[in-house]
Amino acid sequence: LRRFEREAQIASKLGHPNIVGVTDYNVMPDGTPYLVLEYLEGEALATQLCNGPLPLDRVMSIVRQVGSALAAAHREGIVHRDLKPQNIFLVPSEVDNRAVDVAKVLDFGISKIRGSQTVKTQEAALLGTPQYMAPEQATGQHDKVDDRTDIFALGAIVHEMLTGQPAFSGANIPEVVFKVVYEQPGDLAALAPTTPPAVLAAVK
Repeated sequence: LRRFEREAQIASKLGHPNIVGVTDYNVMPDGTPYLVLEYLEGEALATQLCNGPLPLDRVMSIVRQVGSALAAAHREGIVHRDLKPQNIFLVPSEVDNRAVDVAKVLDFGISKIRGSQTVKTQEAALLGTPQYMAPEQATGQHDKVDDRTDIFALGAIVHEMLTGQPAFSGANIPEVVFKVVYEQPGDLAALAPTTPPAVLAAVK
């Protein structure tokens, strides 16, 4: 319930165009809590990635928007901790007579507010999605989770948008966690040979 409340507080506090809007939070007469969210039409980035890599211009547009959302959260001392393609929703829109996707970051439910102790977590618990976890998350070092944790996840997502395959994959969670902690992702230059060197360097 505390995590549910936190999502409402964080999203309403940030009020960013690339973060899903929360307009209300309350409890029904029977005690069931609810959120009133901005209504979005479109699909998750994860769904689009099922069809393979995205064109570079679309990747750049999505990264700028998600990066802006993360920057706003980080300025307020908030780390998302579960950034993944399922939590990036793409809304088809039109800007200056051009078809574009507006990216919306969803699900701040397990976010960490730096210095806050309002969410109690067992130190060894995995919070997040292993394929997009930073090493400090994957090894349960929650006290070391900060802005860089989200940047690592964003890098893993960009890798997947450019190549059509996850930066870290395995047959099960322990195998994925091992790769995140001890191995480098696949060679991006070989997997996405037309990607400009500056983009390759930024992702790496």
